[in-house]
Amino acid sequence: MRQQWTRATVAASLGLDEATALVRPLPGAPRVSSITALSGGLANTNLRLDFAEGHPAVVLRLYQRDPAQAAKERSVHALAARHGLPVPRLWFGADDNPVTGSPYAVVDWVDGQMLDSVAPTLHGQQAHILGVSVGAALARIHSVTFATSGFFDGALAVATPIDVGGAGLRAFLRHCLIDGPGGDRLGADLARALLAFVDAEAGLLDSWAGPPCLTHADFGGSNILVRPATEGWALAAVLDWEFTFSGSPFFDLGNLLRPPLGRLPGFAAAVAAGYDSVGRVLPPRWREMAALADLTAWADFLARDNPPAGVIDSARERVRDTIARRF
Repeated sequence: MRQQWTRATVAASLGLDEATALVRPLPGAPRVSSITALSGGLANTNLRLDFAEGHPAVVLRLYQRDPAQAAKERSVHALAARHGLPVPRLWFGADDNPVTGSPYAVVDWVDGQMLDSVAPTLHGQQAHILGVSVGAALARIHSVTFATSGFFDGALAVATPIDVGGAGLRAFLRHCLIDGPGGDRLGADLARALLAFVDAEAGLLDSWAGPPCLTHADFGGSNILVRPATEGWALAAVLDWEFTFSGSPFFDLGNLLRPPLGRLPGFAAAVAAGYDSVGRVLPPRWREMAALADLTAWADFLARDNPPAGVIDSARERVRDTIARRF
């Protein structure tokens, strides 16, 4: 789905001298020899920097969509280091810079390929091994828990509590589709059908009794790097944590299992097996709960100012599939 979306902002560009100035705090103050723009992100700019002096490559991340998220991501890197989560090491970051003026961060380059490019090429046991690895990594992320559901401040304290159950989903969809422009973009008939579906089904989310957990909130194939391991492909790193919040497991599972990954034979079952393998057992109707939670993201997309091209078509498709229970 995401492959047809376009950027909402123009990517930033830097010269070699400008990039070198931004990464001067690296050990030995190495000089940048090449810059490669990285694909995947639709709002911020990520650049791979290579060096003439042999320092390992790094990624320079320039925050454009929401500069306030830079501090939160720095806190996520610190949290990940303490808990052994698969997040690239943060070298340093700041809330502004002398070149573009935006917040930025410098993190390790992690060798790997995007999950959404690798998974469709695998079959049988190899696809199962990869799904188990992704599910186990996600369960470890979700093992970090909080007292309350809600949106984080820069220090990962819950600053704005939210309801991630059925009432919260119903209220948010009405906010986006009735009070906001989402209903017009979705189409009146489909919007009415969606609201009726959610009124009938959203209570399923209330059956989850687990604690609020660290939720990536953009846990899709373009933010998950994988690479070959001893027995097959395995998750290498999870990128781009700007949307993270304290929620439930179903937001990330819903995002991960959007088409095409969710329709690969056996992939969802392998993810669940990996998730269960580290002691975080999913409920029997977890696929339905994941699809319900993911409606939050689609409603949000529909209500945004100037959503990227392709998003509205993807939202309509996913809403129809969810109502029809085509997971």
